[in-house]
Amino acid sequence: MHANAEPAPYPLDRPALTVHLADGRHLAFSLAQLQQMPQASIRLSTPEGAQQHWQGVSLKQLLERIPGADTGRPLHTTALNHYSVLIPYDDIQRYDPLVAYMLDGRFISIRDYGPLHLIYPFDDHSELRQQMFYNRSIWQLNEIHVE
Repeated sequence: MHANAEPAPYPLDRPALTVHLADGRHLAFSLAQLQQMPQASIRLSTPEGAQQHWQGVSLKQLLERIPGADTGRPLHTTALNHYSVLIPYDDIQRYDPLVAYMLDGRFISIRDYGPLHLIYPFDDHSELRQQMFYNRSIWQLNEIHVE
């Protein structure tokens, strides 16, 4: 965290994301652990024309770092409010969505639908600008189930 950054509204050392593997194992990641991974970012335009800068970890790289997680099968993602959506493996390979924990240089609070969002690079791929992909951009992401 930078010296001038605001404190995280979600504790950095508390598990924020749990990855459940097909063999029954599960791994929990805190925001601090996610920050230690290679970082990625996505810039998106809002409908009003403003720019948003999302920062976090590439979903593809996250899965590659977990033995047994990069199975080639869809992922079941779940949010804190129990919203659940299936992420096809092809989406991960083709679009490499971002597991974002920062928006415009600030950690995302639970009140602002954090601490994690799964964000697709909508501005880079016009075919993503449809409801199906907006639905897959799950906010308050807290679980990934690998088949």
